[in-house]
Amino acid sequence: MRRVALTLGCLTTLLLPSVAAHAAVDVTAGKRLYVDNCRRCHGARAQGGIGKKLAGDAAYWDFDVFKRTVLTGIDDEGRTMKTEMPRWGTTGFAKPAGVKPSDDDLRNIQAYLRTFGRKRTSAN
Repeated sequence: MRRVALTLGCLTTLLLPSVAAHAAVDVTAGKRLYVDNCRRCHGARAQGGIGKKLAGDAAYWDFDVFKRTVLTGIDDEGRTMKTEMPRWGTTGFAKPAGVKPSDDDLRNIQAYLRTFGRKRTSAN
């Protein structure tokens, strides 16, 4: 019994920091990055324009899919986005100029997009 408790304690100590690292997002930082880099094409409320609608859609994609799309231009269906979509993983952001997005930056942007709510369906 004591050995089980010790093992669980060690696992908790090892696993909790990684969970906490992904739990904390900064919506204000996400808004700043979105306004500086995404709004021009995706709209003030991520409703779409030159770029596709993000509100209620990309905001809720699995993080790895969202990351792949922003960095490489491959969308949630595995298709290459329009050439207008910057490949931020290659070019870096417009602001701050040339800085490639970190996972935290992308999580913050995705958190900001969630402030616009979920996609409406006929069931809603």
